[in-house]
Amino acid sequence: MKKAFTLVEISVVVGIIAVLVSLTLPLGFNFYRNQQFGNEVQAVLESLRRAQLKSVVQERDASYGVYFGSGLYVLFQGSSYADRVPQYDESFSHALTTGGLAEIVFSKVEGIPSVTGNVILTNGGNASTININSEGRINLE
Repeated sequence: MKKAFTLVEISVVVGIIAVLVSLTLPLGFNFYRNQQFGNEVQAVLESLRRAQLKSVVQERDASYGVYFGSGLYVLFQGSSYADRVPQYDESFSHALTTGGLAEIVFSKVEGIPSVTGNVILTNGGNASTININSEGRINLE
């Protein structure tokens, strides 16, 4: 008599593997979505800090700011988004919904923001708030 696996044994193993995959796959997708959200929030935070730094070092002897539009945000040179120099725009697309401040411009030398408050970033069940205070501190809350 040959030793081999029976069809019942193979079916049980395949069933166990299917159950394990069906339980862990949603967790993997959720982890991936959370990581993507965190990466996008960090990119927005980085752009705000870059705009402030460019203003402080007076790159091209100008102020810099960040504008939040639908599906994108723009790091721009100028005293406002409407009066910007478009050739120096750095546009970034994102899958976030933004709320709160729509435009922040940082003053030359001091890096003081034109407005203070929160930029609220959401995507599905995730939400993050970036606070910009009157001293120019940019914090992720």
